[in-house]
Amino acid sequence: MSVTIRDVAAKAGVSATVVSRVLHGKALTIRVSETTAQRVRDAAREMGYRKNVLATNFRERQTMMIGVLHGVGGGRPRFDAGSRYFASLMDGIVDGAFEHDMSVTLCPKLLGQSPEDAMSDGRFDGLIWYSDISIPENHLMIERCSVPLVLLHLPGTLFQNRFPTVCCDNQQGIGLAVDHLVSLGHRRIAFAYAPYSLAGEGFVRKRAFEVATQNAGNAIDHAMLIELSTDLSLIESILKSSERPTAIITWSEWPAARIMSIASRLGLKVPHDLSVIGFDSTVYCESLSPKLTAIHQPLVNMGRKAVGLLVQSIHGEAPNPPDVILPCGLDIRESTTIAPKKVIKL
Repeated sequence: MSVTIRDVAAKAGVSATVVSRVLHGKALTIRVSETTAQRVRDAAREMGYRKNVLATNFRERQTMMIGVLHGVGGGRPRFDAGSRYFASLMDGIVDGAFEHDMSVTLCPKLLGQSPEDAMSDGRFDGLIWYSDISIPENHLMIERCSVPLVLLHLPGTLFQNRFPTVCCDNQQGIGLAVDHLVSLGHRRIAFAYAPYSLAGEGFVRKRAFEVATQNAGNAIDHAMLIELSTDLSLIESILKSSERPTAIITWSEWPAARIMSIASRLGLKVPHDLSVIGFDSTVYCESLSPKLTAIHQPLVNMGRKAVGLLVQSIHGEAPNPPDVILPCGLDIRESTTIAPKKVIKL
């Protein structure tokens, strides 16, 4: 049988209000001497009293739970294979949750009859949405959300700045990559993206590439945009051409790895025949051969910031600033080098 506050009060010879003040910090207007407080703590310890967290949260209308949602169209998140994007992001979210004594639940579609249920049925104090796939189903779910919500990767302007947002400085990151390649003498540079990525940050990165290459002026002869098909057949035909780029920047890590694999199969050496730069720069880049040069998206810090903004919203505070943009870096590894003097058709 569980021990209640009234049981502790009876043993300590004080009121239940005094016990609540000592053990839970409630009833702050009640003054309790240190002698009485110690008597209460001793009684609670001797009787094996444990706070009923669920009952307390119910009374206070709090669950101390954060839900992490990926949305429709993003696929199942992976921790242990391919790009460590999700693992890095979750490291930051968990760090932030621990700092604020919150718990975290992953719920792409795991709870309720639909994702909308998981977003608004009261089981979470707040939600973090990390999908950058801006399709109608996702828009509808976000717009219907009735609990505090923070968006990762999606600009707040999509929802009339109703929700706080956390993004990296995509323009800065792409600019660093273009500048690096130009400094190595590359004059034919491409940006590779997937069609679905253009609904989110992929569009921002594509536009940043266009601006950065335009700003490079005469240092670049040709800036190429490559839309990657599912089977990557287009990139193979481009790499076989004498008009192929000498360097490619990709919108994330995994297509960079695929491009390096295709180049190797075609007999092209990375980086001597083709330099490749990815985006995110997780530990996955270190596992590739050659190790992948990549734009560093501060995923761990982004996760922490998202939780911080969410906790402010949960407490009824207006996050300031509501939109956080974190700087990028460029981690130079082995997949970039000086541009080849001559491109030979395969």
